[in-house]
Amino acid sequence: MIFPRVKKGTVGAYHSINDTVSIYCADAQGACLLTAVREMMPYLSFVQIEKREESMLSLTIDTEISVQAEYYELNITDGKCEICAKDYRGLINAFATLTQLIKCEDGTFSLPDVEICDYPDAAFRSFMTDPARNLVPMDEMRALILSMAKSRLNKLHIHLSDGKGFAYESDIFPDLPPAPGGVYSRTELKEIIDYAGLFGIDVIPEIDVPAHSYATVAWKPQLKCRVKGKDVSSWNMCLGNTATYELIDALLGEIAQIFPYEYIHIGTDEMDMRDIKHEPPLTVSHCEECEVCRSFFLPLGLDSLRERFYWFVRRVYATVTGLGKKMMMWNDDVDISKSPDIPRDILIEFWRVAAEQRGPVEGCSMQRFIEEGFEVVNAYFEDTYLCEYAKWDRLKAWDFRRDPYTPFLGGKQVIGGETCAWEGSNYSHYLYALYFALPAFGDRVWNIHFVTEDEKARVALSRAVLGCDTPDGFDLFAYMKSVWLGDARYIKDMIFADGADLEQMCRVLRGLTNQSKDERLLTERLIAMSQK
Repeated sequence: MIFPRVKKGTVGAYHSINDTVSIYCADAQGACLLTAVREMMPYLSFVQIEKREESMLSLTIDTEISVQAEYYELNITDGKCEICAKDYRGLINAFATLTQLIKCEDGTFSLPDVEICDYPDAAFRSFMTDPARNLVPMDEMRALILSMAKSRLNKLHIHLSDGKGFAYESDIFPDLPPAPGGVYSRTELKEIIDYAGLFGIDVIPEIDVPAHSYATVAWKPQLKCRVKGKDVSSWNMCLGNTATYELIDALLGEIAQIFPYEYIHIGTDEMDMRDIKHEPPLTVSHCEECEVCRSFFLPLGLDSLRERFYWFVRRVYATVTGLGKKMMMWNDDVDISKSPDIPRDILIEFWRVAAEQRGPVEGCSMQRFIEEGFEVVNAYFEDTYLCEYAKWDRLKAWDFRRDPYTPFLGGKQVIGGETCAWEGSNYSHYLYALYFALPAFGDRVWNIHFVTEDEKARVALSRAVLGCDTPDGFDLFAYMKSVWLGDARYIKDMIFADGADLEQMCRVLRGLTNQSKDERLLTERLIAMSQK
């Protein structure tokens, strides 16, 4: 079993191969691909040659091979391998499969005879990281991107701003308030983009507006709503202030120059959370009572918070599309029980129906966004949030097209899913749990069919995260209390099963010498944790 599982394939007998692999690539992107392959399988030596017939591994891009994007065919006979793919990303997916097919025993590498035809069910397969709350170190970021590639994910969503500041260095605003964990320099952002690009992974930046803006409003107090005789919250930027849009336009313009891909995410979540009791209220919108908002919106005939919010969305949409980008936003402040006055080509990221007093509730659902003509990325928090919610027993039966409570009516409008690693105090468990979660989630957006074979799936997941030295039948999770995902937050360092033979586990882990950087990082952490 390969994780994520392939659509169609047969696996036969294994044959030994040389650890120096000659590659013939018929496509001009061969040099870029070779760099990516060396990252995925650093234990082999890859040499590009000019003659297909002399190669051990031949690669071809054929745009007519399938109507499915990212499609690939992988055929291996007696250790000689041929890959034909629809596109560059298809080649990367084929190599992701190869990383789990290859075995190393007693220093000898081998590959099986295989015939595989494979493609994803979801076009959008994403992982979100949150450096605005806890800056992910560059070595960890590279390891996570590598794990994403091997999990056949194709989008990296970076949450770059939140209530405490911005996680990137701005040239136009040198005094932009920094996130508490620090910032990425422009050079580091380029390194992230370039490294992800090796694997055909698009990077989606998020600037979260108008809420989650304490640091922004503290930096520019003129962006705060004004209510006579009242101390108002700095949670939201003032929607009726032209300075708000001047700032957003400038930030998005800079972001659009840094990130070359099609989407910019503008946040829009949690604009008004009146259920959080505090005096004075901390996480609410004052847009309806704000003097500046009233003078701006009343001449436009816009009375309610929702109408004014939609105007804000349309205004920022004009900026994003004017930059040649597509806009993406969280769903929870859209009252989808009624037909909202916002453009239908905004990509909606569905993460919840709002809780009581946290936005629109009655009549709202993922299904309603589909009925209204939006395309949707499913990031429903109870199934996909790795900060505390996602659990293996639930995720393995998750269907991105219809969970939660959506009939199959949605079809192709639900273009995929995203798993989110919100940071803050959760970071310690991410140091190991993310490396289990990425291939587990990758399977659920690659395949619409559920994972039903628990033991077989655990063994496959073990090989996916530990690499080609993993002994046949080795179940890493037999030594643990579960396949830890979001629930690891509550266990922290106590993830191993009571009475588990951790010395036996460590003997296996110490024997894993042929690993990529993500596999080595995880192995070292598991060994260290077992010694506590």
